[in-house]
Amino acid sequence: MIQATNVTRYAWIVVALLFPVALLNYLDRQMLATMKASMVHDIPSIANRADWGLVLGCFKWTYAVLSPFGGYIADRFSKRYVIGGSLLVWSMVTWWTGHVTTFQELMAARALMGISEAFYIPAALALITEFHLGATRSRAVGFHQMGIYAGIILGGFSGYVADAPDFGWRFAFTTCGLIGI
Repeated sequence: MIQATNVTRYAWIVVALLFPVALLNYLDRQMLATMKASMVHDIPSIANRADWGLVLGCFKWTYAVLSPFGGYIADRFSKRYVIGGSLLVWSMVTWWTGHVTTFQELMAARALMGISEAFYIPAALALITEFHLGATRSRAVGFHQMGIYAGIILGGFSGYVADAPDFGWRFAFTTCGLIGI
């Protein structure tokens, strides 16, 4: 009985640890969409709709194409290390995004963000389902999803931070990157 209780406790600890990671995963990707107006001053070429679309699409296409590869890697290596490596790299890229000065740097940062984040969701969901069998699996995945949606919601507020005179878009990216690291 004690053994089963410890396993159950550990399974929920895994979800509790992944919740803030999922939050950061989606916060880091959502922030850019709400910060365009603030970023245009520093990177004028993104005012062009086509260039802004390329910046947003670069992440999405890279992420979409590489997600199956992320799952492949998570199936063959330690999911903990895949998650940790993904978090570290996307956090470094988030930090770097706060320091870009050109359209090309921003495109490169978004592509790298897509690469690094493509490894997280497949590994995290696989890890959760390894520990949560049967009756708790859906609930555990649901709590993880709550972290994702919390990140989306907070990402929506990042436009406020970007427009605040005391902060700005660079502060938001730099701070979120450092938190993840």
